[in-house]
Amino acid sequence: MYTKVALFITVILGIVFYNKSSQANITGKVVAITQIAPHPSLDRIRKGIEDEITTAFGDKVKIEFQSAQGNPTLATQIAQNFIGKKVDVVVAITTPSAQAMFSANAPKIPMVFAGVTDPIAAKLVEDNGKNKENVTGVSDAPDIQRQVALLQGSLLKGSSIGIIYNPGETNSYVHVERLEEALLAVGFVVIKTPAYSTGDVLQAAQGTVPNADALMLTNDNTVIAALDAVLQTAKQKGIPIFCSDPESVKRGCKAAIAPDQYEMGRSAGEMVVRILKGERGHHISVLNAPSTQFSLANS
Repeated sequence: MYTKVALFITVILGIVFYNKSSQANITGKVVAITQIAPHPSLDRIRKGIEDEITTAFGDKVKIEFQSAQGNPTLATQIAQNFIGKKVDVVVAITTPSAQAMFSANAPKIPMVFAGVTDPIAAKLVEDNGKNKENVTGVSDAPDIQRQVALLQGSLLKGSSIGIIYNPGETNSYVHVERLEEALLAVGFVVIKTPAYSTGDVLQAAQGTVPNADALMLTNDNTVIAALDAVLQTAKQKGIPIFCSDPESVKRGCKAAIAPDQYEMGRSAGEMVVRILKGERGHHISVLNAPSTQFSLANS
């Protein structure tokens, strides 16, 4: 009896000691988060990440954040700065920021990405879908068939769909190519207009809207950062805008088939927590955030 009681006490003390030791190891660690631009969708992802970390560790883990303000060069500088500071985990929101962080991360600091449309095309995971060393994350790859079905249910066959996008964004380029193929297959006409910077978006919208029956926007950081210009231009002609993120629906787009941005951030935040607790990033499977439909309240 005595032996069993002693063993029980020893186990309990061991668990307590382990938990205290684990918490002590967490104290003072730093998580660095970066995103390509400030806009509501990306801010929601970041909020989800931060909430998960704070829920797990309170103020024991410091969170640093920097936005590249839509500038790829600045994204590279931010990545190099965070890597140089030897933070404990780096988190990159969007494809451009994730690519910049991956390129700068020769020391292989654990990295979590979020809001990346095609991690394979972005070279963040292997061609066979396996994780690269110390890298994991959450993809917001769109459900293209559901997006096409949404348009079919809202527009006449043969309608012209305008797509404004930045060909320089891997995430947007890949989405547009796949979306165009699917739209053409069911009889839509596709009008693609490039916008290489936020300053080009208004002109692109003005050139596209007169010839389109509707607009379809991808998760293009350049275009979403200048969404108000697109909304105003489309409103003048009275054509609907469909999109790929719920925050843009809240701002005036008609509907979206997209993941919940905050929940996607929470999933990425859970990965950060697991890494801080000792797991290796490449042992945590890359996730694809599930999509749902979001519609404008009065549509």
